[in-house]
Amino acid sequence: MKNYLCILFAILIISLSSCKEKVDFDLNTDENARLVVEGSVTDQAKAHVVNLTRTSSYYENQPAPRETGATVTLFDGETYHNLVEAASGIYKTAATYKGEIGKTYTLNIVTKDGQSYSSSSKLESVASIDSVLFETKIYEEGDEFLVMKHYGEEPSGVGNNYMWLVDINGFNYTEDVASTSFVTDELVDGNYIDGFEFKEIHLFDLPLDDTLKFTIEMHSISRDYYDFLSAIILETEFTGELFSGPPANIPSNISNGGLGFFRASAVSAEYLEIVNE
Repeated sequence: MKNYLCILFAILIISLSSCKEKVDFDLNTDENARLVVEGSVTDQAKAHVVNLTRTSSYYENQPAPRETGATVTLFDGETYHNLVEAASGIYKTAATYKGEIGKTYTLNIVTKDGQSYSSSSKLESVASIDSVLFETKIYEEGDEFLVMKHYGEEPSGVGNNYMWLVDINGFNYTEDVASTSFVTDELVDGNYIDGFEFKEIHLFDLPLDDTLKFTIEMHSISRDYYDFLSAIILETEFTGELFSGPPANIPSNISNGGLGFFRASAVSAEYLEIVNE
């Protein structure tokens, strides 16, 4: 029996040693760097921004390389609008440009090396904001947070998706996905949204100014963009645990192997001031 086990062990070692296969990876060299697009257009009149960068090495301790010298346009199905490179890799529309609800906007990019990329997104309507209320919440640890609650009608018809952005005294409190609330209407379709908590901020993180000026925006977003945000959360916030799933690529709506996302959104906005006591 001992000899038999030894023979099996030897066969296993030989089998494992003979199952070697060379795998070549396309590393992120300059030739393989992919275009990354971050851009949006809304129904507000302002300079809409499209940010273009390139992927870089995982170990590169530098900002992402900027994609300069590209030709960037927006097409609304009828007319083209040219974006101007206002800074390195940052392209802007005219300050008076605004999207229209119901139109599909196509972003076209031609890089200086002649590569073409495109992305399309329909500008859907957004639910209204009746009011935003604030309250203070104290957790068991003694930490105090300012909580923001949304009140308003949600239009009937499943398929609406929303995102909230918050600015206080000129500082963006939703600058990354982890700090941004986004939802679908699958559980609240056609009902009144009665105090949905879309943002909480630690009191120590609030500005020290005497008056706090809030700009709160509710954006309509596509289901594809909702899935894009969800994938980022899954791959960043909910990973590394024992039962985490295998890593996966973040979805993108950029053609030609581009990464990132271009979205069109309608906006409901609320402007509030409270005295900082």
